[in-house]
Amino acid sequence: MVATNLQSDLAYLKTEFLRDAKVLDPDRGYISVSSFNLRMKPRILKTAASIIASEFKSSDIDIVHGIPHSGNYLATAVALELGKNVRLHSSRKDQNIPTTWKDVYREEIRSFTTSNDAMQVFSGINLSFVQKGDRILLLDDVCATGETGYHIVSGLQKRGVTVAGYAVLFDKIFQGGLEYVSTLGIKVFSCVRVEKIGKNDSVTIADSL
Repeated sequence: MVATNLQSDLAYLKTEFLRDAKVLDPDRGYISVSSFNLRMKPRILKTAASIIASEFKSSDIDIVHGIPHSGNYLATAVALELGKNVRLHSSRKDQNIPTTWKDVYREEIRSFTTSNDAMQVFSGINLSFVQKGDRILLLDDVCATGETGYHIVSGLQKRGVTVAGYAVLFDKIFQGGLEYVSTLGIKVFSCVRVEKIGKNDSVTIADSL
């Protein structure tokens, strides 16, 4: 029954993804799926959170950390699915880091998914409540080239934090981002894997699991 429900949930996400996917620039790999990030539908969020929580339920997660901005929403939903023993963190993708954040990991990261070409964006993570040995699950809405995920994972690892996993709503296989993050020796997961995109909103999704 659990496996059947999982396949049903994955099928629902794939259907919704294909319904909303818009290919903005096939040559540069730009795709927009508003219901999976900018106008995220609650049912999509809940379904994805259930799938991800199931995938990492045996990973002894202490902290669920969202990568801004949509990753913060996903992190909240996953934390609720994992239960009362996890804590929830978030980060900021701009220069306006609150002055109350006293222990901040800062990194200038190339962001592929912005409207500008691979612009440098600021990412700050509040590490005030992270302790050496904590096991963190990182969440984001999309993984393209993997630059953001890679730098945040490696930054946390350098601080003595154990990154138990990195999960996203969808990734683009043809850009290799998820595999890039996995070179850091962590488990990675994507609910929807995009194999290729083309003109006229042509999108090909890989078979799940």
